[in-house]
Amino acid sequence: MGTTLAILALAGCGSGGKGEPAAEGTVLEVIESGDPLVFSISTLPQNSLNAAVITVSARNLEGAEPGEVERGDAVKVWAEACTLSIPAQCQATSVEVTGK
Repeated sequence: MGTTLAILALAGCGSGGKGEPAAEGTVLEVIESGDPLVFSISTLPQNSLNAAVITVSARNLEGAEPGEVERGDAVKVWAEACTLSIPAQCQATSVEVTGK
């Protein structure tokens, strides 16, 4: 039995004025703190991106350096596409760390 991955396009995300974030929540776990930064997110209210694994390049990270991001940090995530796998895998166009 194979696993099929689908890509979910996220409306209102991406370049120019960013629009609404695809997800808001807190960092659940930092998986890799380098460049790129890889972390999972806990969303409230829970949505399809709850527990998603987010990858963002350091140049697209606002409000913190990659090594400063830790569990419990509040974040906003903008992404153009995510897989529909469980957990979802997202390549972020921008991540803003907004505090604890």
